[in-house]
Amino acid sequence: MNEHSQNSLAPIGDLSSTAGYAGRASDSTSDRAASIAGKYRQDELLLGQLTDRVYQLLQADLDRQRERLANSSRSRW
Repeated sequence: MNEHSQNSLAPIGDLSSTAGYAGRASDSTSDRAASIAGKYRQDELLLGQLTDRVYQLLQADLDRQRERLANSSRSRW
């Protein structure tokens, strides 16, 4: 994966919140996102890397949710 691809897959901010994956939308940002999406659709290797990364992030999020649920159900006293 090249440096640009790694940077574009990095979350913006805190990983524990949905907002960490979102940024402010603007016309230039939308155009850039559309350009990157087109590049990923045309390149099977990049698309595979992207889907693997999304899967990893979802798995990590599920693991954190399970851990929080287990910790919240324990008695604190």
